[in-house]
Amino acid sequence: MKKQICISVFFLIAAFSTKLLTAQSHCNPKDSVAIRKVINEFNDAWTAKDPVRYAAVFASDADWENAFGGHLRGRDSIQNTYQKLMSQFSTAEETITRIQVFCMSSDFALVDIYQTVDGQKLPKSGRIVPTRHLRMSDVYQKINGKWQVKVHRVTDLRERGQNQNNANQTDSTKNN
Repeated sequence: MKKQICISVFFLIAAFSTKLLTAQSHCNPKDSVAIRKVINEFNDAWTAKDPVRYAAVFASDADWENAFGGHLRGRDSIQNTYQKLMSQFSTAEETITRIQVFCMSSDFALVDIYQTVDGQKLPKSGRIVPTRHLRMSDVYQKINGKWQVKVHRVTDLRERGQNQNNANQTDSTKNN
């Protein structure tokens, strides 16, 4: 009897976990398309080096943080700082390697964008940074029917024990 209860509880937990996982990672088709359009506009605006377009994908009260600890709040601050960052990426080639979208509710989604950056220049020395592998983890929120980036975090993905990416690069600015 005890064994049957344990087995039953195990199957209930497994069924609930599967249902929860499916609910969190599945977007309805309309939201999925809308979120992908925001991702594309974010990338296109960055590539075009257009601060107005870039900032437009963010919520008015967005929270933005880069891999170096630079932190901004609000769309206006993001737009004003964006132009300063572009000199570091004028020679950079950025390639998105993977995108994962997890809808957590009808109004919130977690979006992970993985990319490589080749040819980034440091602002003071002009030195080329070794190839970087990044993950941008964003929380998207549907505000008045429109998906926007509410929280944006950039993480350098490094192998443990190696400081090859951005090691001893003291001339990088806080907001890069």
